[in-house]
Amino acid sequence: MSSKSESNEQTVEGSSPKTPTEKREPRPATEEDAKKFDIPQGYNREHWDPEEEPILILGSVFDANSIGRWMFDWAVHKYGRTNPLADIAGDLWLLLIELSGSIKRSNEHLEKVQNTEDEDILRDFIESGNKKVDRLRKLLKACEQPMLSAQKEDGELGEQSGFELVETLFDRDRKLEDTEKLMQSIRLWNLRWKENCEPILKS
Repeated sequence: MSSKSESNEQTVEGSSPKTPTEKREPRPATEEDAKKFDIPQGYNREHWDPEEEPILILGSVFDANSIGRWMFDWAVHKYGRTNPLADIAGDLWLLLIELSGSIKRSNEHLEKVQNTEDEDILRDFIESGNKKVDRLRKLLKACEQPMLSAQKEDGELGEQSGFELVETLFDRDRKLEDTEKLMQSIRLWNLRWKENCEPILKS
């Protein structure tokens, strides 16, 4: 399954300031990385940073940043950059980056925490943050059947499959309401994390 991204160095041409810029170039994921996360053999790891939690869809492995980028790129390709649905996809990308980064920072800080109460707070946020990621995985799972149907028409996971992905996620008559609920839930989690966890990490 190919990404609409041509480079990890740039965002989509004409993207707004709200669109995240790409981080460092990740190292290639290995079979050992895949085994660590119980990823089935044969899955495409091209879009996965092995330093991040994997997100699987139709035989490909992503992380929070790359799946957000992938959804955004397809939304821009389908609707055009100035369409409000592309803005929603861009917002989702930003939210996923912040969520995954905060979970990772919390995990890395756990061993440094000496206060039991602070440790409990971090663990609670890690657990609830991972549940948000699981909700994303469930939402993406709902996209798979329409994408597979489009694949039969294309003969491969091509443009029509990508369009089915964004139509399922962002079409008002399909899963847009679920997508917006997830985004609001992540947005609230991110705000609460800043209020409750960031002071712990800075102490």
